[in-house]
Amino acid sequence: MTPRDDDADESAPTPTRREFFRRAGLGIAGVAIGGSAGAAVTAAATANPPEFTPLPQRSTPGFDHVVTVMFENRSFDNMLGHLYTAAEKTRDQFDGIPQGSYANEGLDGEKIEPHVYSGSTDAIMQSPQPDPGEHYPHVNTQLFGVVDPSTNADLRANGLLPPFNTPPTSTAASNSGFIRDYCINFENEKGRRPRPEEYQVIMGGFSPAMMPVLSTLAREFAVYDRWHAAVPSQTFCNRLFFHASTSHGYVTNHGGDGYEKWLDGPAAPTIFNRLADAGVSWRVYYDKSQLVSLTGLLHAPVLQPFWKSHFRVMEQFYEDARNGDLPAYSFIEPRMVFNHNDMHPPWGERVRESDIEVDGESVPVYNSALSDVRAGDALLQDIYDAVRTSASPTGSNAVNTALVVTFDEHGGTYDHVPPPSATPPDRSGPGEMGFHFDRLGVRVPAIVVSAYTGKETVIHDEMHHGSVINTLCRQHGLAPLTVRDQTANPLFNAVTLTEPRQPYTWPQPRALYVGRNPEEDDASAAASTHRHRPLTAPAIGLSGLLLARYNPGAKAPRTYAEAYEALSRFGTGLFGTRDDEPAQG
Repeated sequence: MTPRDDDADESAPTPTRREFFRRAGLGIAGVAIGGSAGAAVTAAATANPPEFTPLPQRSTPGFDHVVTVMFENRSFDNMLGHLYTAAEKTRDQFDGIPQGSYANEGLDGEKIEPHVYSGSTDAIMQSPQPDPGEHYPHVNTQLFGVVDPSTNADLRANGLLPPFNTPPTSTAASNSGFIRDYCINFENEKGRRPRPEEYQVIMGGFSPAMMPVLSTLAREFAVYDRWHAAVPSQTFCNRLFFHASTSHGYVTNHGGDGYEKWLDGPAAPTIFNRLADAGVSWRVYYDKSQLVSLTGLLHAPVLQPFWKSHFRVMEQFYEDARNGDLPAYSFIEPRMVFNHNDMHPPWGERVRESDIEVDGESVPVYNSALSDVRAGDALLQDIYDAVRTSASPTGSNAVNTALVVTFDEHGGTYDHVPPPSATPPDRSGPGEMGFHFDRLGVRVPAIVVSAYTGKETVIHDEMHHGSVINTLCRQHGLAPLTVRDQTANPLFNAVTLTEPRQPYTWPQPRALYVGRNPEEDDASAAASTHRHRPLTAPAIGLSGLLLARYNPGAKAPRTYAEAYEALSRFGTGLFGTRDDEPAQG
């Protein structure tokens, strides 16, 4: 599909008041994903749908409000590669795993193909474990199969050395080094060579039935099979690109300059600043248990003045959606610290958390970061339901709101599509580790849910983390931030219908996640009950940023208890909470 060049039309915010009733003509919604997830999906409509008041159409097809939720560290193939079978769609129609033949070579020369995770439910939902490598040098090995210098194959002994596995100029990516790099990272984490059943996990992925909400939305609305991360590396640089269209030349979360490099970085404007300058509304929503926003900290040089006015907890998001008060742009951060629901794989480190008595003897219990990818699917269900049921006739509602679901980067999980070349954001030359920012990162899942998007829409246009910025700039007449977002394709290619699908016809998928005791999601309770449980990388990064700002020289927390101490001591009152609750501090 080719994006429409319709800036003027898309900026028209005034919907018509036409009411129309198409109850008899609308089919039953809901879809049995891959023929195996029907039990997890509930049809919203019935043969005789109940009385309802249709929501007003826009004057032109499209959307006035954009809600984006960004999850953590999963590739397209890992989450959506099995979305369609080969019988349902050919490779020209959908670029997934069943539509081709792909493999990596194991340590013993065996051919290991991409596959659906198998085993116990708990093991599947925490896969892959240990956490794959995601730094720039690791991604180079994954894409190009290069380990240069050869000593980079033994990270425990030598660390990472230049040229950081960078391939020779003009080398084409083959995506053939995922197993090789996973084994290097595994040995660095565990101190031993992995067994075949341990390293083949990096080629695994989830079936649609395992992730019913994500998969249902991908099939029921629009899925992008060419959406790439901005940088072939970590979380921070990709999240910087998502809203600032640059990472200031950095490709690592925590390099030689520490976390301070983000806090002391250039005051590069973000899309939030562009919107604020133009008087266009925006908000960032974060989980109240962690007290602070990663987005706010990463862009502190330009966003700190907005910390209390434009940052709100998730409870406020649900209220805003229900009341029709969503801003023009909403950005949602999943919970990253205590019992995280950001879909990040568990951290490889395991610590002694407690002891149990077995046959009269005390036996140590070792745990890794508490991880369950289904918790992210449940969060997505809550966000989608909030948008789907928003019915204000004058403000934001399901018909005039587009929900964008994506991930920051692939996190080392397998994907078969080589990243394309990219436009550098500026002419500043090579950055950290010599990277020129002239190629994109690995494919990540990306979905657009809107009333004007047809079912089973697959979009092949090249997209990346500058696409949301480009969309908002076109929609509101804003100047681009850098050349990278200026040349990106916008999201208007997801608008495929001339009349909206009324939300009562939308599917109502149900996540498979069964939450723990509600008290376990409370920060203080989690820190008390699981005080020694290790944090995932995003949790370490978020709390490390906070300490770098307010307690320089302190080590980044590694456990629940340390994170709780840092967040409660230094994070309380920095950010806004709810409209009816003034920020503390």
